[in-house]
Amino acid sequence: MPMKSLAQSRWAVPERESESESAVISSFTSASSAKARSQELARFLKIVSRLKWKLPFLSEGYRLATAAASPADVAHAEIMFKIDFHEYYALLERAIVHLLAVFDIVVHSSRYKGSSDNKVNGGGTGNHRYHANVLEALEKKSCPLHPSLGSGAVREQLRRAKQLRNQWKTADSSDEDEQLKMPLESYDLEGILMAIFAGLEEAHALAEEHVMKAESDMDVETGNGNISPPSVEADWDFIVDAMDWQAV
Repeated sequence: MPMKSLAQSRWAVPERESESESAVISSFTSASSAKARSQELARFLKIVSRLKWKLPFLSEGYRLATAAASPADVAHAEIMFKIDFHEYYALLERAIVHLLAVFDIVVHSSRYKGSSDNKVNGGGTGNHRYHANVLEALEKKSCPLHPSLGSGAVREQLRRAKQLRNQWKTADSSDEDEQLKMPLESYDLEGILMAIFAGLEEAHALAEEHVMKAESDMDVETGNGNISPPSVEADWDFIVDAMDWQAV
């Protein structure tokens, strides 16, 4: 007996739905989508709060690494600062990924068949390609966050930050040509981060507007405006389990 096709199986969507069944499915999908976007925005804000919390410590590490002290102390502080910066960029990248998710844009680590504008892929494989794909997602002109994070000075500083992240990933490695390295004093750390935070502020406003519109549209469709925003104190476990973050 020949195997039934997927379209004929019990997993297939029925060819016809009653008007009430269709309305229930539509309402459920709209509510789920609106709630998911709201959660992504809430997670973005939590990560931004972590970025702001850690910023003074990063600045102090930069000061210690560039202070005039013994060569041994400076070398140790420089390694510690570079590791701190690498971790800081990882948080920054996660914040951007959650912002993109508000607009249903998913970043992948490699190219696959059937990609669409809302799925960003690159030619490489693995986590290294993932980091590049995050920025390339912003640089697509079709991306809603392109004006705030994917163009102009903010784009340049994000690219710069990613370059430093890559360069300092192995902060204590001696494989690189020391003569090609620039001293830490030559990097305008404050300028880089100020430009990026300015872009994040604009991007947050766009994402917030998008979430509010999605919730408003859902209210019109369902006549129900009872989606409560995620608690500020809840849902912190996603941020502490860094080992599950695919970009690590």
